[in-house]
Amino acid sequence: MYICIAGKNKCAIDAIKFLLYKKIHRNKILALPNNSDEGKDDWQPSFKKFARKKKIKIIKIKNIYSLKNLFFFSLEYDRIIKVEKFLSKDLYNLHFSLLPNYRGCHTNFLQIFNGEKISGVTLHKIDKGIDTGDVIDQIKFKIKINDTAFDNYKKLMNYSVKLFKKNFHKIINKNYSLKKQSLSRGTYFSRDSVNYEKKLKINISKDSLKNHNKIRSLIFPAYQYPIVNGVKVKKSIYKNKKIYLIKSSDYNFK
Repeated sequence: MYICIAGKNKCAIDAIKFLLYKKIHRNKILALPNNSDEGKDDWQPSFKKFARKKKIKIIKIKNIYSLKNLFFFSLEYDRIIKVEKFLSKDLYNLHFSLLPNYRGCHTNFLQIFNGEKISGVTLHKIDKGIDTGDVIDQIKFKIKINDTAFDNYKKLMNYSVKLFKKNFHKIINKNYSLKKQSLSRGTYFSRDSVNYEKKLKINISKDSLKNHNKIRSLIFPAYQYPIVNGVKVKKSIYKNKKIYLIKSSDYNFK
């Protein structure tokens, strides 16, 4: 039996830490980092660097197609999985939304932008579609009114690992049930559906929850801060139907 963790960032690292804690022999663990992972820590720790340090075998996806007794888990893996190339049928994804809503890309940004009050992570089987596979389990959590996209992303990573840990033994023992998604009631967004550069400059003339959501959906320090009425903003607080903006020069983001 081989267990492959594919993806990036702390969530993929924590999944392998869990496997090692559960005494899964490191020779049976495979790491498949995203192509963008150069093996150096940035705002997130490098999955590739961690795998090297722990002497976990780093592989390319083509090298696992022929493994029959393979359990494949995607945690933020950035490539579409072509199931027809795999001998194994045990292919699973941890998706950063409550499927069937927000299939595809930009799930974190869109949930904040649209003012969702509940978010979550879905564990599902990978099929030929994009996030259309049967659902195994989900974890829900609240999005607070002043949570930024960055705040929510950290929660999504943490809950994805919790969901992985909760279901790992069920999956290995094939002791789980499946629920088909009602795709007609869900939503899908392509990679090209959001242009962040065009959205970064925001002009607002009134305080509204909708404008607050626009602002906080773009607050992600590793990539960008929104520019609101010509001022770069690191925090938006909505209270008593008023928006309070904290400028970049006034706020030290942690």
